[in-house]
Amino acid sequence: MALHRRPLLLVPALVAGLALIAGCSSDASPDPTTTSPTASPSTTSASPTESLSPTGSASPSRIVAVLCDEATEESLAAIETAVDPEFSVSQLVDVRTDDDAQHAILGFVEGPGLAVLAQWIGDTLELTNLQSADEFAAQVSDAPLIGAVDQSTQDLLDNTVKCYTALYGPDEDE
Repeated sequence: MALHRRPLLLVPALVAGLALIAGCSSDASPDPTTTSPTASPSTTSASPTESLSPTGSASPSRIVAVLCDEATEESLAAIETAVDPEFSVSQLVDVRTDDDAQHAILGFVEGPGLAVLAQWIGDTLELTNLQSADEFAAQVSDAPLIGAVDQSTQDLLDNTVKCYTALYGPDEDE
């Protein structure tokens, strides 16, 4: 009888151990701040993208839907007005969640001793309250350098390079 009793005593211990492992391996509760991945974008140019955390690693629990297009004539005019005359801008992209909201602009800037991508932040298509989002933009324009940014502004800035690459990067067929 002792032989049959020992395996029966191990079964409850194994069940308890598996329950402990399953309980510790993952948190199955949904994150209330996560947007549903099945939510439909507001326009055809909206694309859900993962924002990068400040450390550069992908954050799978945060999905941000943004609009990604070439800059409009109004936005282009606002940037050209702010940029010093000795510099030229081209290939401007506009990343936003709404036309009447904040916009992040990334463009190619060329001038004396400089050929870089620069970023700006402004409100609405006319880019009112235009600010430089990086040192390159501040160096070539009269838009003041922005200080600390909130998460929604950072989300827009994080998506400008992805947008630029999608619009102006080499075609994969080549």
